[in-house]
Amino acid sequence: MATVKRYNIFCQKCNQKFPIFASLHHSIDVDGWIKDKAENHDCKAYADQLAKERAPRALNPIKASKKGK
Repeated sequence: MATVKRYNIFCQKCNQKFPIFASLHHSIDVDGWIKDKAENHDCKAYADQLAKERAPRALNPIKASKKGK
């Protein structure tokens, strides 16, 4: 069974670290793979994802009214 590892990759374009979970074969050059992932990183999509995760969520008015009871 393969072991999945977490790699924190630093993007030089947007100065952000982003995580990638991967199971790499032993014959793959890890440093070259990380460099390739950093060069092909979609900075705008990652920034949009972070903004969406950090944005406050709208409360469902039905559920919000039941919290006070």
